[in-house]
This record gives sequence, structure tokens and C-alpha cells, in this order.
Amino acid sequence: MKNFCCEKGSAFLLTDRLTRKYFCGVDIAEGTLVITNVLTTFTDARYFSAAKPELEKVGVNVLLYKDLFDIKDFLINNGVTKLLIDYSKTTVREYESYKTFGIEISDGSNTLEEIKSVKTEEELRYIKKACSIAEKAYYSAIKTVKKGITEKELKEVLERFMSEYGGEGTSFDTIVAFGKNAAIPHHETGDTVLTENTPILVDMGCKVNGYCSDITRTAFFGTPSNEFIKCYNAVLDANELAIEKITDGVKTDVADGYARDILTKAGYGELFTHSLGHGVGQEIHEYPTLSPKKSQTLKNGMVFTIEPGVYIDGKFGIRIEDTVVLENGKVKRLYTDDKKLLILKLDII
Repeated sequence: MKNFCCEKGSAFLLTDRLTRKYFCGVDIAEGTLVITNVLTTFTDARYFSAAKPELEKVGVNVLLYKDLFDIKDFLINNGVTKLLIDYSKTTVREYESYKTFGIEISDGSNTLEEIKSVKTEEELRYIKKACSIAEKAYYSAIKTVKKGITEKELKEVLERFMSEYGGEGTSFDTIVAFGKNAAIPHHETGDTVLTENTPILVDMGCKVNGYCSDITRTAFFGTPSNEFIKCYNAVLDANELAIEKITDGVKTDVADGYARDILTKAGYGELFTHSLGHGVGQEIHEYPTLSPKKSQTLKNGMVFTIEPGVYIDGKFGIRIEDTVVLENGKVKRLYTDDKKLLILKLDII
């Protein structure tokens, strides 16, 4: 359970399942979490008997929910005059119902994002394990690649290895892109068949106890052209320079610039079409966003991706993505490979 309470007279009201689990440490399918100086969960008769002992075990009060007036009466009886809700998760219908309480309503989403962005040691253990599983699965699966395999077939192999190594489902829909398909950053994995002298881009991740990993690697099946090698090395330089230069206190737009400047000098600036990275936690895209359009402060304990990419329409795409943590003021990779271009030789496949 996370140690967090509101100022006197204020309360958070949260319905999102992942957010409730984040603060309570217990996953309850349906319910409303109210945070004042203590944590109180309202849940209906379907879940009450099972939820009560589990939540009380971790210090969360549990009250039976019959209708919205139960929550309204609780807030008023506890002197709540300001209600904070998560605008990014709350539906219009829920918002309209909360307005009937006669209590001031404010957006607490920014506060929640910042709280969740700095990971505890326990959260880091889960993320590190998820990263280890994804990395191991990638290198196990890539060894099985042979001419004629389809993107979907390789995706199945990747996900099978993640499951065998302990992953609890995927972090997102695994992307496998062969050849020119890799020039589409969010390519939908399909039936494209692997042929000789073709790049292979894989973007994948798994979960451990609800926490995500995210890794992208680009390999080559056959003999890469000088153009491809030059581009790959530029993307790798951008990835490694960002890792080297990002420190505690750096703004996210500055962090993005470290990588973007390298690619611009190499002639690929306009082909880097997305942000440098994003936060990772219970959700695959969390605060902060490492983007030229954002100026958020990176802090020790934050977990995020560093994923520069270059996409040449109709030819190929290259992305190299690490999940990292800011620790003792510096970036620490959560993967162990050297990220040099992996060339899969035709004569040994």
C-alpha cells in the first residue's frame, strides 16, 4: 500500500482499477477508492465479502456500496470540501454524478501522474524482472528465424517465450515488422513473409505482477546495405548518447534533444517522427513524456524508455529502445545486451 494522504478538507475519489490497485496493493474488480487521511474502498455486495479481509489486512477501510449517496454522505461527514478526481480516467457520466455532491471538484490527474512516476523498490523489482524476461525471450526467438517465416509466426514465438520465462501477458500488442513494414512505427503485424536481405524490427514487452517492460530491437536477415548500416549506427549513437547525458533534473524536451540532434547531424532528423520515450509502470505509456513538446522534470526513481528511430518510407525502419531507470542521478539500462547490429546469416539459419 502506498503511503499517501490528502490535505485536510480534500479527498481523492478514484474508480480506475489500476490506480486503485496502485494505492491499495490489492486488485478489486469493482469499487471506488476515497483517499483522505486514510484509504477507504467502497464496493458492492458482489465483491464486499471477498474484498473486506484482503483490504483490511493492508490497512484499507472497506464500506458497503449501495448507491452514490453512501459516498456523498461519507465525504460530507468527513469534512471534505474539495474533491479531486482523475480527469484522464473519469467518464462524463461519473463527473456529472459527482457534481450532485455539492462539493468543489478539481482535476487531480497531474498529481497522480507525478506520484506514480517515481517507482518504489518493489515496483522496480517487478519492472526489472519483466525487462529480463522480454530480453531473454527476444534473443531466444530471434535464433529461430528462418526464411519463409511470417511476421505473425515470429510474434507467436516471441510471446510463447515470454510466457515460458514467466511473463504474465504482454504489455501491449507485440509488433513484428519485416522490410518496408518497419518504416511504419506502429505497424500491425501481418502475414508478410521473411525473405533474404531484409530488416526485422520487433517491439515487445511483458508484465510481472501488473508492471510492464518495453524493448525494441532491429536485426537484419542476410547482408545489410551500407545505407542500412550507416542509419543503424546513427540510431544507436542517438540511443547511447541520450543514456549518457540524461541526468536527474533534466527536462524532457532537453532529453529528447540529445538524441534528435545526433540524428539531425547525421541527416535523419526529419525521419525521427516520434518522441524519444515515455514513462513505464503499470501502464505501458505513463508520465513523463520525453518529447520536444513537453518540459517535464526527470527525477530519480522514474522509469522510462529511450527509443530513437528512423523511418524511410518504402524501404526500412530502425528503432532501438531501452527501458531505463534514473538512479543516483544517472540513467541505468534495464537490459544487458550491447545493441550492436545483429546480422542473421543465411547459411546458418
